Amino acid sequence: MIGPVIARLLRVAKAHNSINVKTVKIYFQTSPGVPGKDKRGIEGLDYQVMCEGIPIQGDKTDKNGMAKVRVAPGVRTILKILGSEYEVSLIGGFRPIEQMRGVQQRQAILGYKIGLLHGDNRRANTYNNPNEDAERAILNFQADNDLFPDAMFGPKSEKALKKVMKNSKAE
Repeated sequence: MIGPVIARLLRVAKAHNSINVKTVKIYFQTSPGVPGKDKRGIEGLDYQVMCEGIPIQGDKTDKNGMAKVRVAPGVRTILKILGSEYEVSLIGGFRPIEQMRGVQQRQAILGYKIGLLHGDNRRANTYNNPNEDAERAILNFQADNDLFPDAMFGPKSEKALKKVMKNSKAE
């Protein structure tokens, strides 16, 4: 175990206090998916990002046709471009919660500093954490959720993570 553990949530908190916002890169090309055609990005397209109906971001696509969209889990985010609307979300695509990488993915969404993502499908219920940041993230999560801080991601930690993810609408 690494150093002392200090809870980062108030006892009266109803949900996790730091949801991590991710940037999703979306590319617009002249002829996507068509063999032999020009695949250059469409540069200079105006786009707007709406979050729960409120404009939060506006910009132009870069030379590769890329629009950067900031997305938080459980929040309806819409990209408006070329007269169309696209819903962008972070929901889904996680590894199983029983695997260390799945735990790290979920903790990253919740704002924990996890370090490098673990590469294989090793079970999470072990004391052998892949790096110091991953161990600290588990300790902080356990402290935040009134669990015994032992850095082992066991059944109680798994249950708590599932609950937090569900409550934050991130899964």
